[in-house]
Amino acid sequence: MNTEIEDLTRMLPDPGRPELPPTRHRQMRDHFVREIGRRRRRRPRLLLAPAAAAVLALVLAFVVLRPHDAPAREVSFTTAPVIRVPDATAQGVAETLGRIADAAARRPVTAPPPGGFAYTRSVVSSSRPERERTFGGPLEPIALHERQAWIPGDASGKGLIRENGGETTLFPARDVPTYDELGALPADPEATLEWLYARQGDRSPARAFGQVQGLLDETVVPPAARAALYRATALIPGVRVVRRTQDALGRDGVGVAFEANGERTEWVFDRSSLAYLGSRDYLVRDSGRGEAGTVLSAGAVLAQGVTDAAGRLP
Repeated sequence: MNTEIEDLTRMLPDPGRPELPPTRHRQMRDHFVREIGRRRRRRPRLLLAPAAAAVLALVLAFVVLRPHDAPAREVSFTTAPVIRVPDATAQGVAETLGRIADAAARRPVTAPPPGGFAYTRSVVSSSRPERERTFGGPLEPIALHERQAWIPGDASGKGLIRENGGETTLFPARDVPTYDELGALPADPEATLEWLYARQGDRSPARAFGQVQGLLDETVVPPAARAALYRATALIPGVRVVRRTQDALGRDGVGVAFEANGERTEWVFDRSSLAYLGSRDYLVRDSGRGEAGTVLSAGAVLAQGVTDAAGRLP
């Protein structure tokens, strides 16, 4: 009997690693930071499922720390908006991302000075589990609020996030590519995609999509490299185009999307200029976390620039 079971087991497909949508990683990171602040007088603990912890370790570009005596953040909760889930299609993915890439290649970018920082001011909303240390059940939506980010242009500096009345220090990981390293990306999209797969250590489409978002979000990337990453995204299996969508401020645009575990992550681009406006993450089917169309997180870029010190405006 045991031999028969073993034979049948070997016939089953490899279950693989559970995937998390790219925007979920920021929610997990933010929840981690809030847990530290909430429990600062006790030994901080956060229990994650092994798969979720492994995914979080793979995609976090920075180690997030707060001072031991930092004040707790002023977090405001709200009711999660529910949208009509827009149609997503595989038709026109290469054409759409090609036009976005062409526009990005033409858009001038100021490189961070030596030891400098990329600055982004945005408005964001997110959500956290209603019950502590769980990521599969009902969520508490965090209201739209302003966020300021100073991300170092190389691996030597400490970044800074200001939001909800508090500050977070970002300590860069060793494998974060610098501005110059990104500038050396190959122009060939297939080669760029292979570079992404090599960095993440597997060929997971969800991780590749999330990795591109991590490289482009709140950072300064050379125009040619940004274009190469967009063209490589068109080759990632499962990427879709959303013809009509909106960012967190209601600005209309066209979306580039990826779905995993019943959630869709969209990058939103201005319909005319094809400039990046922001992103949002929402449920595409009913689940324990909410009904289809529930927005889990969203962000809209207000201003970007470079500066020579964290905390200093451009």
